[in-house]
Order: sequence, then structure tokens, then C-alpha cells
Amino acid sequence: MTLLYGRYYEVKLYSSTSGEYLKITAPVQIQFRVSYYPYAVKGTAEITLYGLNMASMDQIISKYDRVKLVAGYVGGYDTLFDGNVFTPSKGKYGADQYLLLYCSMFGRDESLAHTNTTWGAGTRVCDIVSEIASSLGVPVTFVPPVDSTENTFWPSLGRVQRLSISERSYRALDNLGDSHGFFVYRLADRVLIIPGTAHGSGVVHEISAENGMEGSPLFTTGPTVNVVTRLNPKLCPGDEIVVKSRYSVVSAQGANTMDQTQFTQTKSGRYYASSIIHVGDFYGETWSTSVQGFVNGVNHNPVTTGDDNG
Repeated sequence: MTLLYGRYYEVKLYSSTSGEYLKITAPVQIQFRVSYYPYAVKGTAEITLYGLNMASMDQIISKYDRVKLVAGYVGGYDTLFDGNVFTPSKGKYGADQYLLLYCSMFGRDESLAHTNTTWGAGTRVCDIVSEIASSLGVPVTFVPPVDSTENTFWPSLGRVQRLSISERSYRALDNLGDSHGFFVYRLADRVLIIPGTAHGSGVVHEISAENGMEGSPLFTTGPTVNVVTRLNPKLCPGDEIVVKSRYSVVSAQGANTMDQTQFTQTKSGRYYASSIIHVGDFYGETWSTSVQGFVNGVNHNPVTTGDDNG
């Protein structure tokens, strides 16, 4: 059945305190929704497994506290999620039993990481951000690199007169981001810290009808796009997306219903991926990635409401 659909997935349930693990693949039915947002709740997943007997579900609940989801297509798949199971829930849909896992990218130690430090006058803001990020205990990537000679965003944040912080490290990073114009993402393998303005990861993806775009992109008020494409596990926040479409839909905020050319004009543009949602239903119709892109960077446009296009 995997070859018939061209889809591939693998779920690995494992324990953070032992070497035990359980691997689940087709033909077991799976549904999932993996979301990446630049906000306080970063990197979440809902993973539903069908057809497991009660003993298997009880074993998963009692033994495993982490889950890794790999998905894509035969010959091209990657990790969508690797994180902590914080609420498992058994249920029944018709004759089918299922296990629903609510998951977060944060492990316990990471979510509880705390900063309690005072920095003296003259300390660079970027060095403070680096120090707080290091307390999370996971790999951290700055885009651009903090001391890049080709880009001066981080040094341009300046220096503090004096700064004291005593709070959870993620909250401290988000607060500094609000003040200085950067966003913090928790990805499957690292923390990504990136300016909200026009800075990207350097990775570019073309999205068009020729390579898997589903439907038409939604262009909203402001330089924002929401677009759905076939599941792309390699697409990450901060990546650039080049959207190419002959037909587009204009949102209600910017639409003139008397001017039908708005709905048939050729649309294309380059955007920075801000929010990403991967949605899959192995035996259903959905196996897609929804992307919200912003032309000036990953800065979120609150007018946009296209995250559920998938």
C-alpha cells in the first residue's frame, strides 16, 4: 500500500530513560498534524495511530515518553517531528480503536530551563541572546551567524546599560525577540533564532503546479501568501519559497468582487516561510504542507488566516 500511494512514514516511540523503543510503519493507519510557529508554543504535533490492540496502547502509554515521526514519499522523506509525548489518549472511532498522542518538541529539562543572570553595562544584546539560548541544552542555530562579516543584524542590536533576567529561558528569548525583532523556533533537531526582517536560511524551495502545489495560493492584505503543497519535510521556517501560480485567490481584506481579474491574474513571488503545518492521513486524501510566507522576513502578519489550508 505504501508503494501504491507513494507515501512513506515511520513512527518511533522511545523512552528518554531507557534504550527501549517501538517502531510503527504501514500498513498501520496514521493521521498527524505537525505545526511550527514562532510563538511561545513552538513545535507541536498531534499523532493518531489506528488499529492497535488495547495491550499495545497500554504499553505505549506506560513505557514511552518520546516520539519521532519521519514522513514523506518513497525515495524522499525526512524527520517531521522529534519530541515529548505529554498527553496520550485512547479512543474509538466506529469500530476502530485509536491512540492519540499530543506532543511538544520540548523535553522536560528544556521546558524548565531557567535564566537568572545580570549583565553589566556594555554587554552586547546578541551575546545575551546566545548565553540564554545555550541554557536550553540543545543545538542552537543563529541566522545569520552572530558574528557574520557579511551581515550585521546581530551586532546592530547594540549593547545594554544593565540587564537582569530571572525567568524561563524560552520566555526570556521571546521577550527579547519582541523588543529586538527576532523570532525563536524549536525545530526537530535544533533551536532556530532568526530576524523577523528580510533574512533567510539560504535554502530556497519553488512551489508551483509543476512540483506539487495544491489549489491556488491565497494572497492577503500586505505582502503575505498562504500556499499548500505536497508534503515537504525539508521545508523549514526561515527558508525562502518561490510561489508560482497562474491563478490566485485574493482574501476578503483585499478583494474587489467587481474586478474579476484579481482572481485570474498571474501571481508569483518570493517569500520567507513563517509558519509551517504538515498534515497527513495515510489512507486519506491529505498528505500536504501548508506554508505562510511573508515577503519581508518571517515577521508574522496578524491579518493572515491561512494556516488551515491543508
